[in-house]
Amino acid sequence: MDKIKSAYEKALERVRAMNLDQVDLSGMEFEPKGSQAAARFLREKNFDLLGELNRYPEDVRGYVRKGMEETLLQNIQLPADENTYETNRRAMEGLLALKKNKSALKQVFSELEYLFNYYTRAFEHTYANLKESFAARLEQAQEALQRQLGVKVRVDVERHPAFLEEWLRVQGELNGQYETILAEQKEKIRSIP
Repeated sequence: MDKIKSAYEKALERVRAMNLDQVDLSGMEFEPKGSQAAARFLREKNFDLLGELNRYPEDVRGYVRKGMEETLLQNIQLPADENTYETNRRAMEGLLALKKNKSALKQVFSELEYLFNYYTRAFEHTYANLKESFAARLEQAQEALQRQLGVKVRVDVERHPAFLEEWLRVQGELNGQYETILAEQKEKIRSIP
């Protein structure tokens, strides 16, 4: 006679049915703990990332470290503002504390700094060029409107919806180019012991 199975028994059957050689349960448990610690490190100036890592038993530290590294890498972004610069700097500090080959890591960080500086200049230059081009086009429409209404009309280019829409498109294209290079740099960091 078939008995009714509890939810626990059903869950156990599903786990047994899975190929446990392919599922690393320790990684599933401890990588998120590393991610949480790295997030805390990014928020709290005096948080001891290595001290937190060393709290875990030796056999699971690799998982915790992996979670930490991935969270720190995800937080390295193209510098859109001062907050991003600060987050990038802090994430790099954390990675420097975790990685053994510090000289190789410093070399990649140097390349990242160059990328960020170049991106910032390209971002500012692209914005200025778009604004100038849009202002020239808008000026003609503004003059026609002034003649029609007989009053002085002032239009703020940077707040004009068409300008904002165009800037978002151009910014997306620019970011796409640099995101590819940033992803390559992150892969280099992942490969450093």
